[in-house]
Amino acid sequence: MTEIPNTRKPPEPAAERAAAPAHPHADGLDDVVDAVADAILPGMQESISLRETLRRGGWSVVSLAVPLVMMEQLVRDAGTTLAPDIQRSFQLDDAMLIAVLAFSGVALTLLGPPMAYLADRMRRRYLVVGSAALGTGALVWAFFASSVWEIFVAMTLTGLAAAYSQPVFGAMIAEAYPVEGRGRVYSLHAMATPLGQLIGPTLAGTIAVLSGAGENAWRYSFLGLAVPYAVLAVCAAIFLKEPPRGGHVYAVATGNSMVWEQPIGVFAAFRRLVKIRTFLFLCMGIGSLGLALYAVPIQVSLLFGGTYELDALQRGLIFSLTQIPVIAAMLIGGRQFDRLYRTNPARTMYLAIIGIVGFGAVMVLGIWAEPLWLLLLVYVVAMMFNGLTLVSVGAIIASVTPPRYVAQSFAVMTLFTFLMGGFFGAVISGLISSAFGTRLAIALAVGLSAVAAALFYWLGSRTIGADARRVAEEISEELTAKEAGR
Repeated sequence: MTEIPNTRKPPEPAAERAAAPAHPHADGLDDVVDAVADAILPGMQESISLRETLRRGGWSVVSLAVPLVMMEQLVRDAGTTLAPDIQRSFQLDDAMLIAVLAFSGVALTLLGPPMAYLADRMRRRYLVVGSAALGTGALVWAFFASSVWEIFVAMTLTGLAAAYSQPVFGAMIAEAYPVEGRGRVYSLHAMATPLGQLIGPTLAGTIAVLSGAGENAWRYSFLGLAVPYAVLAVCAAIFLKEPPRGGHVYAVATGNSMVWEQPIGVFAAFRRLVKIRTFLFLCMGIGSLGLALYAVPIQVSLLFGGTYELDALQRGLIFSLTQIPVIAAMLIGGRQFDRLYRTNPARTMYLAIIGIVGFGAVMVLGIWAEPLWLLLLVYVVAMMFNGLTLVSVGAIIASVTPPRYVAQSFAVMTLFTFLMGGFFGAVISGLISSAFGTRLAIALAVGLSAVAAALFYWLGSRTIGADARRVAEEISEELTAKEAGR
């Protein structure tokens, strides 16, 4: 490892360090901080192309992360597309149906922190393979479900199978790819969700129609989706390579990776992460959006199936085709994120705010449109704004979170999404839908969540630069302590 001058005063307690001023020229910054700052802070390095980023970091992580995340989203969207058929099979009202389908999100959320804990202590490939195998089994169970309880358990297991995804792949991308290009890799990772939404509804609807099984056609959709899930589990077992922990964040400043000997506990990580103001505001913003993100797709599917009497294939085609412009918006947003972050990190938050406000305004005003073509146009434009918001989340979290906390940070983010509206917001909107109608439920869910999310993102825009600087200070402290102990 490159010799690093140890000229700093003894490290301050964590609480004092979190509260210390973070001005770019704050007192006490030494050569170590400057070396790390030059490596990771905005404006210190030029962005590199996606091809160069993948050349340096390899294809293993992203080539498996994208299809696996896409598969997990595909399964969730299959449930959304098939919701009216499942509702008829088990004679469920709107609130009960949404609770059954949305509880997979609860399982995904609550198991996130334990998965992050395991990811810091064992080979992450085992978590990926085991989770994909569990997802395969859950889909087979859904095929055989004969009661509300059984379909509830099957849907819950699909959520458990996806719980590893954010903490494991979020950390592996941060470790595998160069800092100056990883924003684009995070954009690819984020686009896996709309890719799943592009393929899933049409695939699920097509399988249901081709099965010719009448009221039970939805079962064959779940069974058919189990096949590619199983294939991806085998591919992960054979091809997934783990990057060194710490990865490029340390290597770019020192010439070597650094592995921490004592992983952070769940509660210790949570206490540290909530002191990072940008991270906290971002989590609260995404958590607020959870009220809309969980409820809206199911509610819109019920609207298409009930008011407009569209069958599973028609609903699937609609949900799939709407993702094409969403993916285009995310591609544009991903490139803009890298450019804006290198000049002024706050501008990335402003870009996300534009997406939040656009999503809320278009959806709240347009959901009352009666003609189907106009309602579809409203939904497409709203989801494009939503994609613009979500594309930068991963890269922002990685930029303000010390490397050893990255896996836990992605788990905590999903936890906030649940606690601030995900499951309970979906159930409440279901109750409103049953009592007053689907359109009012969607308007209220989206309007309230968009206002709150935009406010939290604006607060985060005021702290992101200072928090990124604190990451540089904390990394330099770890490097200095490591050298002192050699």
